[in-house]
Amino acid sequence: QTIATQSMVPSGAGQGSAVPTQSAPLTALFQEISGKITEEFKATVNSLKVYVSPEVVFASQPQFRIPFCRQQIRQGLVVKHLYHIIDTAADMCKVTTSRSSPPPPVLLLLMARLCLEMKDSIIAYLVSLSDEAFPADSRSSGATPIADLCKHAASTSQELIDHFVSVQGLAISQMIRKSVETRDWLTTLEPRTVRPVMKRVVEDVSLLDHHVGQLFEEGSRKEHSSEDSRASRRRNIPTGTRAWNYAPNAFDSNLMSNIQKLFSERIEIFGSVEFNKVSVVTGVVKIALKTFLECVRLRTFGKYGLQQVQVDTHYLQIYLWRFVSDENLV
Repeated sequence: QTIATQSMVPSGAGQGSAVPTQSAPLTALFQEISGKITEEFKATVNSLKVYVSPEVVFASQPQFRIPFCRQQIRQGLVVKHLYHIIDTAADMCKVTTSRSSPPPPVLLLLMARLCLEMKDSIIAYLVSLSDEAFPADSRSSGATPIADLCKHAASTSQELIDHFVSVQGLAISQMIRKSVETRDWLTTLEPRTVRPVMKRVVEDVSLLDHHVGQLFEEGSRKEHSSEDSRASRRRNIPTGTRAWNYAPNAFDSNLMSNIQKLFSERIEIFGSVEFNKVSVVTGVVKIALKTFLECVRLRTFGKYGLQQVQVDTHYLQIYLWRFVSDENLV
């Protein structure tokens, strides 16, 4: 229920920002989940120590102790329990008809962070805790190495974070697609401001950035242009009715260069992302912008319809560059 309340709430129309609902921070939820796993595991291990207590006569006999520690505890309890946690997280990426509703995107993000933490520390800690309490030769045949568990957790974490990006990108894409396909672009009026849907896109990306930043590191960005140079580019954007009338001889060299880039540079849209905020948000923005591009490409525009798209595109460029790894993607 706590996870489900992590939704987007606009903090003001046109401000390009959003605030989370009043619920527990994702960092606290993550710490609670990982802490519960460790605490419950410790309690289970302590409750089973009675079977290897020196006071129990048969506990010292190798016919009982070795199979019990190696097969029942390490393989039957520890390994299976860890695999169960990881496989349960992996199942969230699968679309099944039996599931009434898909898991909340925030839950995908939390489980991706949990599996990453399991790979980095939790698995090794819990296995070593078990081996200390129930000594057994982990190198014997049939014993699952820690490396195999960590590898499975790492691949599941990558699958979850990629699925999270896909789900969030699809949610924004559907909003953009509907806004383009349901409008009559041939008879639209002269644009006076940016469409509300573009403000909502920026708000959603802003909250997405907030959520991801609570669980993952910042990540690296390419060096951004200075504010002065960016402001200079904005001042050079044509304004007024005449400026929108692009005759063939009105294309300057900079505009032609950007158009050529659209056809010469191939930007990967659906690739895997890294475990940092910049990479995750960039992946979502790529999907959203690609959808916008494809929807516009399939429509026919009148004079004012084209101007409206130019206004919307410029708005996105102004506000989205700060969220991505390379502002040239926007």
